[in-house]
Amino acid sequence: MGKFDNKVVIVTGAGQGAGKQLAIRFYREGASVCLLDLNGDNLAAVADEVKPDEGRFLTYTVDVSDSAQVNQAIEDIGTRFGKIDILINNAGVLHKGMIEDSTDAHIQLMVSVNLLGPMYCTRACVPYMKGDGGNIVNVASILATFPNTGSGAYGAAKAGMMVLTRVWAAELAPYHIRVNCYAPGVLNTPMAEDVIKNRAESKLCQIPLRRFGEPDDAFDLVSFFCSGQAGYITGQTIGLDGGIWATQTPTAAWKL
Repeated sequence: MGKFDNKVVIVTGAGQGAGKQLAIRFYREGASVCLLDLNGDNLAAVADEVKPDEGRFLTYTVDVSDSAQVNQAIEDIGTRFGKIDILINNAGVLHKGMIEDSTDAHIQLMVSVNLLGPMYCTRACVPYMKGDGGNIVNVASILATFPNTGSGAYGAAKAGMMVLTRVWAAELAPYHIRVNCYAPGVLNTPMAEDVIKNRAESKLCQIPLRRFGEPDDAFDLVSFFCSGQAGYITGQTIGLDGGIWATQTPTAAWKL
């Protein structure tokens, strides 16, 4: 018996990184998992790796910033299963750019994928969650609360996810839909590849736990959010960052 037997889970941005691992772990815990990603080749590679049972691991090539594509995919999922239990708004993209150099296309990409996409996905899923309740998990970023130069549009969009988490928690509570969020620091995913490869030691000196996060760390938190143990938790954002910048001297206790 898996922890999520008979649950229907949607993971966006599931073609790689944390989204991929979330999808695989939910599947292995008994859920029927629907993977949404812009990159169809990545989705095919994930399915080939998992070799899933028929009908329990479905892939949809979807641009989450396109509401029509989102609506079509989620309508198919909701009709096929008759419900949606869990939505994980994981899809995101980060391209850095100083404001004076930012093009319209750059700004629109940061906002449309990182903020509008989760809004489209959530809106489309709610009708299929109302009957039995459910869980929505948003993914923000440490850059939402501790921003960095060159990532203003991304950080602003992710800060918006934290606000939406609180608003949706109140709006959807009558339907027994809980909404929570986590804000990752440096996770060992393609998005953080440059940091881990080229600036590992300087970054680790900011992290009290002295290690980078792993996609399984994300699953552990998300699965908690979606479990009965978190039944009285909604509207919250939890940092998943090893305590980064917890104090001015985050690693002073280590004998480096």
